[in-house]
Amino acid sequence: MSPRRMTGAPVKKVKKGTFRRLIGRILEHRIRLLLIGFGIVATTIVNITISLFLKVVIDDYITPMLSYEKEQVDFTPLAHAILIFAIILFVSAILSFLYRYLMVKLSNGILRDMREQMYGKMQHFPIKYFDTNKAGDIMSKYTNDLDTFRQVISQALPETIKGILTFALIFISMLTLSINLIVVVVFMCIVMFLFTKWAGARSFKAYRQTQKSISDLNTYVEEMVLGAKEVKVYCYEERNIKEFAKKNAMWGEAVSKADTLSNILMPCMNSLGNIMYVLIAFAGGTMLLYGVPNYSIFGVNTLTIGTISSFMTFTKTFTGLIAELSGQVPFITQSMSGAERIFDLLDTDVEIDNGTYTLVKKSDNEWEWVNDENELKSGERETIPLVGNIVLTDINFSYVKGKEILKDINVYAGRGEKVALVGATGAGKTTITNLINRFYEVDSGTITYDGIDVKDIKKKDLRESFAVVLQDVNLFTGTIMENIRYGKLSATDEECIEAAKLVYADAFIDMLPDGYDTMINGDAGGLSQGQKQLISIARAAVANPPCLILDEATSSIDTRTEKLVEKGMNGLMKGRTVFIIAHRLSTIRDADVIMVMEDGRIIERGNHESLLEKKGRYYELYTGKIEID
Repeated sequence: MSPRRMTGAPVKKVKKGTFRRLIGRILEHRIRLLLIGFGIVATTIVNITISLFLKVVIDDYITPMLSYEKEQVDFTPLAHAILIFAIILFVSAILSFLYRYLMVKLSNGILRDMREQMYGKMQHFPIKYFDTNKAGDIMSKYTNDLDTFRQVISQALPETIKGILTFALIFISMLTLSINLIVVVVFMCIVMFLFTKWAGARSFKAYRQTQKSISDLNTYVEEMVLGAKEVKVYCYEERNIKEFAKKNAMWGEAVSKADTLSNILMPCMNSLGNIMYVLIAFAGGTMLLYGVPNYSIFGVNTLTIGTISSFMTFTKTFTGLIAELSGQVPFITQSMSGAERIFDLLDTDVEIDNGTYTLVKKSDNEWEWVNDENELKSGERETIPLVGNIVLTDINFSYVKGKEILKDINVYAGRGEKVALVGATGAGKTTITNLINRFYEVDSGTITYDGIDVKDIKKKDLRESFAVVLQDVNLFTGTIMENIRYGKLSATDEECIEAAKLVYADAFIDMLPDGYDTMINGDAGGLSQGQKQLISIARAAVANPPCLILDEATSSIDTRTEKLVEKGMNGLMKGRTVFIIAHRLSTIRDADVIMVMEDGRIIERGNHESLLEKKGRYYELYTGKIEID
């Protein structure tokens, strides 16, 4: 596979400000950073002192001893010097351990805060975000991208800062020893810098493609796991394996390219460092042999063996440092790609909510709308009893601009009325209920709730006045009791059991080994689709809302169970405004108003009997002359 085919669209450069925002996150923890900074500086100074100490030991202790008679040699001063040297090494080890420990605590704390911020903000994203972003891609931001974030905070950045500081101090120390030899060092540093720049630019592109590839792979795996039954039913296994292998190969190629650049960087830098080391040894030996004057920032002096040894130690540390800094380039470039995706999530606009009306519950079956803004301005409490009258007037809507889904929709639903929506898939039935809940905003027209424009009602309160039962049931890991209580978190066990009895869910729950305390996971693999749906309906029942939306609520229930549920649903719907979306027309015969939709328009409306008398589209659907697809 060619690189062009693998990468697809050209990889863009990292967004401006990403690195600045990353640093800003770290700077929020100033006190801990000061302690870490002190540890880095102290460790660096100690390490530099160790190299300078070598010159002192050789020139001031060992060399003079070589000129003494054997009987005159006194090892005491040298022993004292070595003891001081050991103490310095011990202090360096302690400081290094402390600042690295603090760095780990800092990185974990930052990641914990960012993960909480990401998840907290995501709860306020509009439904459109989840419709346009794959679940696997979103999950990848919480796992792979945050992990690269952790690596750069706990490892790459502190090592880079320490490296730059050490680099500067070593260079100054070298100037105190020999400016002559510095010329060789500067030349080789330029070569190393140009090589690192070349590798770093390509490394970023490769790691960014790696992030995208692993995100696509996660998304595909999640889809196949969720659709495992369909894979088996349609014998998709072999094609599934081939498709996975294709995506895995794309990831492997991206990772190989990134890792190749990463892995060749350190060896190449070490090789260049070794060349520098040899050149320094050759130049220093030549100067010492021919008595070439040695220049330093302190003036002209004679080059000594101690000076050369210390300088070569610095050179070894210097080149190792450059190699280590180069080795951090892949981590930093990879983290910039991950950080960019994380900040993209954090920069996503949340739902706009300018509503001023809130919902106040007066009793079990009485609510009222309260205008908070009016109360703040005038001091008077404006209240409107919640009746449940919902009116849609001249509604037009499109998910994508220029492609209208709903056209000239007019609907009236009063308290105690059941409004049924029927029509082919894609006709716009569910879209209407999504607009009532303000999951999306209308392009034109108005939706009023008890005469109040829904745009003036706080979304949280608007949605609390509805219970929604969907065709696709979502249960959560926990007990059955906890899943029912999800409809009303303050509900008692008795209220949850009564709700289950109301919709005849208690019959199968009582037969389970642990009854209401039976644990289920997210997909509730031990329950049938109909049983899951009954729990979902019980969840709506315990919420006891003034309005209901039933989107194919009984589509997964067999006919016998459906008749039992209908009895419970009739009690649940009594006195409430109800919107019913149904494929089974037998379930909506007693609806007050039935609206037939086609291509985003309402083409027929009336009750069951009147629509049959018209012998129009509803009649054709009901008698089976045409089918709802």
